[in-house]
Amino acid sequence: MEQQTSWYVGGRWVHPDEASIPLTDVAVLRGYSVFESLRTYDRRPFRLEDHLDRLYHSAELIDLAIPYTREEIRAVLEETIRRNPFRHASLRILVTGGVSEDGILPSGKPLLAVLITPLPERDLEAFKRGLRLITCRLQREAPEAKTTSYIAAVRAFKEAVRRGAADALFVNEQGQVLEATRSNFFVFRGDTLVTPREGILPGVTRAVVLELARGRFPIEERPIALSELPSVDEAFLTASSKEIMPVLQIDDLVIGSGQPGPRTWELEQRFIALVERGRF
Repeated sequence: MEQQTSWYVGGRWVHPDEASIPLTDVAVLRGYSVFESLRTYDRRPFRLEDHLDRLYHSAELIDLAIPYTREEIRAVLEETIRRNPFRHASLRILVTGGVSEDGILPSGKPLLAVLITPLPERDLEAFKRGLRLITCRLQREAPEAKTTSYIAAVRAFKEAVRRGAADALFVNEQGQVLEATRSNFFVFRGDTLVTPREGILPGVTRAVVLELARGRFPIEERPIALSELPSVDEAFLTASSKEIMPVLQIDDLVIGSGQPGPRTWELEQRFIALVERGRF
């Protein structure tokens, strides 16, 4: 990480090597905190208001009162971008539960931190290579809230790496495919775009893709059965950092032709055009 990188932590601007939060914060002791990950294009945050909406919604879901206004958080984000040299970057907003005297109930004010790391230029060669995923039966707690409680996600991702895959898809007790560890999941059956609506984190990029698809493809927001995957023609993941990434294989199943599909490619081109117009 470059020497001039500057993070905001609890009211101070610090180098990443000097960033710290108290060990008595319930974010550390109990994983009680919320966060957001968003990205910039040409030093402009993508769908910032949508990310702030989700940050406050996540906090509400876990009963964490954020003592910072949207304007205050927005100002810190803008200053973070200004202080750092990165053209494209990942921004992480963290709101901790606060320091605890008894190790479980917060007694101090929640701490606000904003972290920034550089992102590379878009890699269309990676798009062409696509991804291989595995499935797993681990379950996330409170999946609709973006919290730092990532035990299931870390375990699933470690298993994916052990098996030579890029990521893992969560499958629930009903045999329904939900989402990947940090991404939303879509499939095409013919021209129909299908993605789960419930039991997932409602991704900001997911919402953008649905906007881009509306009027062009029929859309179904519904459960995707694991047994349905052999009949899908295309599959892909969406996330702030990876935009749209084709999924070419899940476990031993090759999806469609085993190559990125034309409908996924069309959505990616529409996404690129949206970014290049700067309408975000």
